[in-house]
Amino acid sequence: MNKALGLSALLLLGLSAPAFAHSYLKDSDPSRGTTLKTAPAEVTIDFTEGVAPRFSGITVEDSAGQRVDRGDVHPEGKEGTRLGVGLGALKPGVYTVHWHAVSADDGHKTQGSFHFTVAPAP
Repeated sequence: MNKALGLSALLLLGLSAPAFAHSYLKDSDPSRGTTLKTAPAEVTIDFTEGVAPRFSGITVEDSAGQRVDRGDVHPEGKEGTRLGVGLGALKPGVYTVHWHAVSADDGHKTQGSFHFTVAPAP
């Protein structure tokens, strides 16, 4: 019986792990790995928790490593979980989005990156 209680306790602790305040990428527009026929004017990222916009950021690079974002990272919506950044005119190609987010709750920093492709229809 004690073994079952111990396993139950471990399971409950494991389930509570996401309660730690870390802002991870939840969704993005454009979506991770997507191919678009038209170039977007902006990249937006939804995070799993509120972020501190002043300490968080998004940059977008072309395949040569040149920045193509406008550097105007801004919060969107009232929830505090979405950031956006404007883009310059994008040519066909693969683009890499780099992001870092500082949790508004406790200051933990997370980061990551993803790609999207602009490939107009022939």
